Amino acid sequence: MFDLPDVSTLRQCSILCSASYAAVFFVMSAGQSWYRCWGWGAGAYCASLVIGGLFENILPPWGYALIDGILCLSMALVLAGVRRFDGVRGFAPWMWGVVVVTAIVPTVAEIVFGAGGVSSAIWSLRMAVCSFSLAVPLAVSRATDGTVRPRRIAGWLLILYVPVYLAVAVADLIAPRLAPALEAVPFLADQLLFGAGNLALLWIPASHSQQRLRDTALRDPLTGVWNRAALAANAAALLVPGRVALLIDVDRFKAINDQHGHAAGDRVLVAIATVLQQGAGGDFVVRLGGDEFLVITTADDPVRAAEQIRLRADRREAGLPAWTLSIGAARIEPGDRSIDDVMQRADLLMYRTKALGRTAAVA
Repeated sequence: MFDLPDVSTLRQCSILCSASYAAVFFVMSAGQSWYRCWGWGAGAYCASLVIGGLFENILPPWGYALIDGILCLSMALVLAGVRRFDGVRGFAPWMWGVVVVTAIVPTVAEIVFGAGGVSSAIWSLRMAVCSFSLAVPLAVSRATDGTVRPRRIAGWLLILYVPVYLAVAVADLIAPRLAPALEAVPFLADQLLFGAGNLALLWIPASHSQQRLRDTALRDPLTGVWNRAALAANAAALLVPGRVALLIDVDRFKAINDQHGHAAGDRVLVAIATVLQQGAGGDFVVRLGGDEFLVITTADDPVRAAEQIRLRADRREAGLPAWTLSIGAARIEPGDRSIDDVMQRADLLMYRTKALGRTAAVA
């Protein structure tokens, strides 16, 4: 069996680890505030360990409150960095409250109860509360920018400190003889949780960039709606019986380009795409190419859905040439094997619309 390292050795390992991550975050910052927050967080944790190790037995009560405040601040800076990444203010008022309260509670407890098991247990309990409070917003994140997984991992890794500190608190209260041995447990946890948590933080910007690249590849660069690649990627999920496929064509679009220029034609396409995206929340809008769009909607009535689209998208905008739309609407049937089957039916109906004189919606 391996011998357990002593507290001093584990503390030094945590100091080296936190100092290394602080350096990494600051080097990577390049003007990005969230990296600086995480760097200051790792640095604050390192500072609390160094100060505590050097002056553990000679500090006055307010000195311990300062160390505890720095330690709590290091956790708060993790969440503050994620908030800065989201473009909001790093510290919310409640976060400052957690830092201040958890910093002064152990000092007050020691003044009231004196040094001993109760004060030590209260110190560990407030660390558990601090970890939990600042980790929950990450652990339950519902971010839609591709970063939800690393956020939740970082949050749950921080939450894992909670049972560690609770175990130490229980030992302080009911098994004082075990307390010295359990003092090393938080530092042992550091060796796994601290590094893994910071790796999860580094994963957040990477995941966000990856999601943006994915979205760029699946978006039409002119209008911002989905493109054919996105339609192919989501075809199976969109092929739900009862939904309606609306194939939309801009009438005489070549004449618009010829008479008003391609720049004006592009602005017309952007205006139409903007209106199409303002439909029902479940609508999937695709630019198939040129002046053709496809909308997959959850509407019940194909005729009504087509007419509503036409009325919305036929609105004129100042500075743009007039345009009209031809729309073919087809319901997705249980027997449809691919989205192409539905589009083919909608395409036939759309050309029937054109044969009837355009501007109508046929289903």
